[in-house]
Amino acid sequence: MNKAFHKILVVLALILATFLLVLLMFSLIRVHLDINMSSNGLIALFLGCFFSFVLVGVLTYLLFLSHQKGFDDQVIDPSSENKKK
Repeated sequence: MNKAFHKILVVLALILATFLLVLLMFSLIRVHLDINMSSNGLIALFLGCFFSFVLVGVLTYLLFLSHQKGFDDQVIDPSSENKKK
């Protein structure tokens, strides 16, 4: 696939993420009005969700990076290291 297609996918993913973030914010505002939750609780909820998604994104990126570079294809045989010594 060419790089232009990847750029389009990245832009669409960012637009979707922004839409979902706005939707989350409106949902949190509605929840905050319906129940008695402190502002600190809402901030903790938002930060927990945000960093969970960031962690999932980073781990997924590392998974694809490892697959592309072939790190997961490299198998180390411990018995071969003992034979070299």
